[in-house]
Amino acid sequence: MNQQYINLITNLFSLSLSQLLFKFQVYPTECFHQKSAVGLTIWSLKQSLLSEYVDKLIQQLQDLISILEGIEIQIKQDNKVLTTYTINIVFNQENNEQFSQFDSDIQLKTLIYTLNQRLKTLKVDDKPKTFSVNFLTNGAETQNKGVQETLLQNWILIKESKKRETQLVNSLHMPNLDILVGLI
Repeated sequence: MNQQYINLITNLFSLSLSQLLFKFQVYPTECFHQKSAVGLTIWSLKQSLLSEYVDKLIQQLQDLISILEGIEIQIKQDNKVLTTYTINIVFNQENNEQFSQFDSDIQLKTLIYTLNQRLKTLKVDDKPKTFSVNFLTNGAETQNKGVQETLLQNWILIKESKKRETQLVNSLHMPNLDILVGLI
């Protein structure tokens, strides 16, 4: 798999997670700092146990990328889901053209900008919130022992087939990859 695709998906996940955690006040504002990325001012996690945890998630995401169909980030309050941010990943093998880092940065900037614009309109209260991350696979993890061991050591596996209804925020098409991003 092309490293550009892997970088795009992991950067999208990382930046989206930081924006959601900040906006929904899952952690105090002291856990974040502003920085510039892909031409946007965004919220990023400061070095902490939380940032180390997110770094581990990103490493696992890289290890599992070949079997992923999507990533869900859920923000919860009182065990009820307030919002779900979904990244649907569809690999298209028909066209093997490469895309540049510039194209990848533009795509990432568009998605993060759109997410931030949507988040600006949401009203958030001060009640405590939690988050969860779900990696949605294509089922191929049963065919690879290494992937299966990683999943069993680090994840709670739930086999379910559910129709994902997503209010479409943005849709991108790249030569071998469609990324559909939604916020419910």
